[in-house]
Amino acid sequence: MRIVFMGTPEYAVPSLRALMASRHKLVGVVTQPDRPKGRKSAPEPPPVKVRALEGGVPPDAILQPENPNDGPTAAALRVMEPDVFCVIAYGCILGREVLSVPKICALNAHGSLLPRYRGAAPIPAAILAGDTETGVTLIRMVRRMDAGPVLLARSLPIAPTDTAGTLSEKIAELSAALFVEGLDLVESGRARFAEQDESLATYAPKLSKESGRLDFSRSAGELERAVRAFHPWPVAWADLQLTYSRGVERIRIHAAQIVDADSIVPAGRTEGCDVIPGSILKCDSSSGIIVGCGDGSALRLLKVQLPGRHVMGDTVAARGLR
Repeated sequence: MRIVFMGTPEYAVPSLRALMASRHKLVGVVTQPDRPKGRKSAPEPPPVKVRALEGGVPPDAILQPENPNDGPTAAALRVMEPDVFCVIAYGCILGREVLSVPKICALNAHGSLLPRYRGAAPIPAAILAGDTETGVTLIRMVRRMDAGPVLLARSLPIAPTDTAGTLSEKIAELSAALFVEGLDLVESGRARFAEQDESLATYAPKLSKESGRLDFSRSAGELERAVRAFHPWPVAWADLQLTYSRGVERIRIHAAQIVDADSIVPAGRTEGCDVIPGSILKCDSSSGIIVGCGDGSALRLLKVQLPGRHVMGDTVAARGLR
């Protein structure tokens, strides 16, 4: 079958690679435009474009429209005569005209077990919720976000140490396998689509930098999951009140660990005292940085980043914050 692939970030590259290696014919790639990046703000191509060119896709078969729903883009896609679109992390919502281009259907690989976690951030949402498994759902695209009928779904476990970054890598590889399996079903005429149960739908909205703010009135368990869910982006953060001479510092928290608050005796206080959420219980070169949380729990900030500094272990950082 003739395939047009749509995707942009590194997360989409395994799927592109799998389709290029399959027996199906890749006739076009649609990705985001080159964007300024780095201090020099020089335009850089998205990872999907780089991999497509490395794989021998002709430059004129790679489309990078600002708006994929404009007339010229739909016309260019029709010239390619695709049977199926394969879409993953493209970054734009496709309109009716574009979705009508493929002769058979448009398939999307979504990083959750739909209808749970529709939306832009399903992987962080699963970690935040404390789920023990997630997966990939291959759906036929419709005009409603992630609401199309399901062709295939596969689950995978969420490890206690998984971050959004490590889990994304696993889901990206699983998505690639599902695309190839789904295309084979469609080509053979054995594809069967099942409607989603709307009553079970939940949503995972797009993250912002503000999403990473830690609220220490929540339990240490919730905050530890938040640190993993927000890594590598937007990265969890908190404002730390230091001495009067230094004021407030915003620190980024790259890794954290739940600790037993009952075993922590804050300097100048007695054993068994109440834990105040957001208070620094310990900050020294032996214990590291330990913060009080809701429900009397405590969180050790294992890897932190001070403004203008590199990521460092908490015992190293504690020497500078003490």
